Amino acid sequence: MDNGNLSILAKSDGTTLIEHINDALLIFKYLKEILPTIVKITELKDFWDLLFCAIFFHDFGKMHVEFQKKLRGEKNYWESQRHEIYSIPFVYKLNIKDKSKLGLIIRAILSHHKSFEELKKSALTNDDLKFEFQTQWKNKIPYHPKDFLENFKRNFPKKIIYSYLQMFNKIKRQYGVTIELKKEKILVDELQNPVKVYCDFYCNYLSKEYFQNLLLWAGLKISDHLGSAKIKRIYKLDDKDFDYLSDFTRKHSLYEHQKKSFETKESAILIAPTGSGKTESALGWLKNVIKNRQGRVFYILPYTASINAMHKRLMKYIENIEKNKQPSSMIGILHGNLPHYISEYFTTGHSKNENLQKNIKIKKIIEQYRNLISPIIIATPFQLLKYFFGIKGFEKGLFFLSGAKLIFDEIHAYDVQTFAQILVMLKFLKKYLHNDIFIMTATLPTFMINHIKQQLEIKNVIETDNRFLSQLKRHKIILFDGNIIDFIEKQLNITKSKKYIFVCNTVSRSQEVYKKLLDLDVNESEVTLLHSRFNQYDRNLKEEKLLNDKTRILIGTQTIEVSLDIDFDVMITEPAPIDALVQRFGRVNRNAKKAISPIYVCKEGGECDRYIYPIDRIEKTISVLENVSEINESQLQNLLDEVYPDWSENEQKNFNNTIKLFEESLKSLMPYSFCKEGEERFYSKFTDVKVLPIIFYEQYKSLLENYDFIEADKLMVKINRNFFFKYRDKGLIEPHQIIIELNEKPIEHIVHVIKLKYDKNLGLLEIEENHSPAIEMW
Repeated sequence: MDNGNLSILAKSDGTTLIEHINDALLIFKYLKEILPTIVKITELKDFWDLLFCAIFFHDFGKMHVEFQKKLRGEKNYWESQRHEIYSIPFVYKLNIKDKSKLGLIIRAILSHHKSFEELKKSALTNDDLKFEFQTQWKNKIPYHPKDFLENFKRNFPKKIIYSYLQMFNKIKRQYGVTIELKKEKILVDELQNPVKVYCDFYCNYLSKEYFQNLLLWAGLKISDHLGSAKIKRIYKLDDKDFDYLSDFTRKHSLYEHQKKSFETKESAILIAPTGSGKTESALGWLKNVIKNRQGRVFYILPYTASINAMHKRLMKYIENIEKNKQPSSMIGILHGNLPHYISEYFTTGHSKNENLQKNIKIKKIIEQYRNLISPIIIATPFQLLKYFFGIKGFEKGLFFLSGAKLIFDEIHAYDVQTFAQILVMLKFLKKYLHNDIFIMTATLPTFMINHIKQQLEIKNVIETDNRFLSQLKRHKIILFDGNIIDFIEKQLNITKSKKYIFVCNTVSRSQEVYKKLLDLDVNESEVTLLHSRFNQYDRNLKEEKLLNDKTRILIGTQTIEVSLDIDFDVMITEPAPIDALVQRFGRVNRNAKKAISPIYVCKEGGECDRYIYPIDRIEKTISVLENVSEINESQLQNLLDEVYPDWSENEQKNFNNTIKLFEESLKSLMPYSFCKEGEERFYSKFTDVKVLPIIFYEQYKSLLENYDFIEADKLMVKINRNFFFKYRDKGLIEPHQIIIELNEKPIEHIVHVIKLKYDKNLGLLEIEENHSPAIEMW
């Protein structure tokens, strides 16, 4: 190797070391701009200088002669070592007198690929080295390939090292870094394997040192990862991105709660009814806090459909991007069905190569969103909670959450356990990572609001003006003494001038209502059934039909409560707790521009309702509504508090235990480590399983063979894990193997096929399919 040659490789794709360093430093520059709060969190005024040094030296170990041979595909004695350990001696050239700061840089570099536990497991003892050298290497090379000191002495070309150190002095000036290099040479004979010196590390949880180690480690990993991905820009919000708010305020008279939100510069809770402009309130608040201090923005919603709708809405607001154009760079999105959603922007190809290219584009966009390149990310709370369960890469999530702005909408939509975990998470983010938080709700009992105020130390509660609320009369409650089928048979009188919405508590009941309505000679083209047991193809068609105003009668399950921005004239609903009912009511006479609209609440539900809602809450709700006719919105809080004066004894116990256990589990989030148990606990929270209705088997197989993997996945239907095991035990679900050729290699794909009927109008049915493609099960 020519020692004067600076073309040292960092990657096997030909990327040189200096190219990779510069790519990573470009990310560093953007991180410094968008996350100014990190200096305050770590109490390190020179945090960014230390990160610069870590980035510059993190891959110096790749200059090892044998590693270069490996990258070039030549015969070598690298023996699967970790290049990171050979980067550490060069860090000693930094003229940093504070040994704790030098230690921060060293530990970050050591662990930027492997955890300390993994590094220690792979490290050989001196006795192992001696034994293996005598038995395996003595007659091949004059030293053991994993002998740290001998490797460092023999395999690092001095001229190239000198050239790179000279580049440090040049590049650091471009970034305003003041740290100098020592003139003294590295004392090679005094070096020790850094794994043995630095990997037995401990710091007190939540101490100053804790955040210093955690965030410098994360900053290096992000710079390295995004630099390797050749990311050229990380976006941030500016004043111009809020120009639409000026247009909004010119065209609309702001409500009092909107005015207060627009003026607020600190964390707040907004309590306002559905349809009263909460989204605009939140964005007005965001403009204030982002101007005060930059940070990533997370807009949190509970359901996929509402996230997708908000994504399109904000793209239109901020970037003036309409549907079916290229996905936004400024507005990101994260949820479990993200590939399906992004695929809307791309047409299916006619060849395998076209589909592969489509898949590559979709994957690239998803990776950008997951890497938080966009300044605004719309997501479920689980996309944030996962970092607090210690999933692999949790430190990178916490890095981007430093100084973040959180808009938490529909916080009432979660069970007791999830609500408790969300509170613990928000408390951590506000107290330690200096987050600004804006929580919005229309239906939250007073005792839960008090929990939020107390846990998060939020004093600013913005409430809707009483005069506005007292004038807001949208709904008339009519209780029906029977179930929803009885109502259809005995009382329903459909007129063509009205739009009707039927809300059921279970999928099977919603299917029953759909069939019952068609028996009444209702025009099928004007009826839409929407629930969780449709595949993505049919769900997309139904949502499009619904949003295009082609639906006169909508039947759905509780996903309607907070999923879509829709407005109907009459509602017939099964019984549910008051908070769920109020959310359902919000889909009727949404903007209070119609005459008072009737809401028929059936007193009787279905047999399976007890698995969904506490029966005592339903009974209390019906009792409370007995005394209500026309709902004055100012009454709602009292109604909520009457049904929910506090947790039940079991709920309170669950809430307290969850708080205690989750706070305790956070102590496992230690720098340089990975918590496999926490990751397993996190993924156990999700109970849905995808199955393929047998009628789609041939189509599914054909799409896979044409490499149209995302379109194939859209044929799948989600079912609860309990139902999955129930059907499997009955022999109605069986795994099937499909072999596809990808890049001339056979790939084994397993799909769970369910032998139940599927109907495009009704979804997956509890009826066994007898006329399906004959496929071999195993």
